[in-house]
Order: sequence, then structure tokens, then C-alpha cells
Amino acid sequence: MIRRSIVLFLVLFLTMPSAAHAYADPGSGLLLWQLLGSFLIGLSFYFRRIIAFIKRLFTPRDKR
Repeated sequence: MIRRSIVLFLVLFLTMPSAAHAYADPGSGLLLWQLLGSFLIGLSFYFRRIIAFIKRLFTPRDKR
């Protein structure tokens, strides 16, 4: 009985709409683009270093 009431409460709580009093200024979109761009550039440097390390492992010592 208690479990059923808890589930019912959760279902009702999660399905009821609530008013969103949010404001997104024009700079928010630019901030997201900047975050995405810096993440991709950082990721490219990280993977470039890993790929160079793997290549170094498989090249013969006399060609280094």
C-alpha cells in the first residue's frame, strides 16, 4: 500500500507541468558555441598526442 502510494505520488509529481520562469540572454548561445569549440580543439590536441605516441611505438628505432 505504501509502495503504491509512493509510486502514484512520483508519477503525479513528474507529470505535472510547472511554470518555467527562465531567461536566456543572447550571450548564452554564444557561450555554448564557445564551450563546444574549445572542447573540440582540446580533444583534437589530446588525440593528436595519443596518435603520435602510438606511431612512435610502432616505428623502428633507427628511423626515429
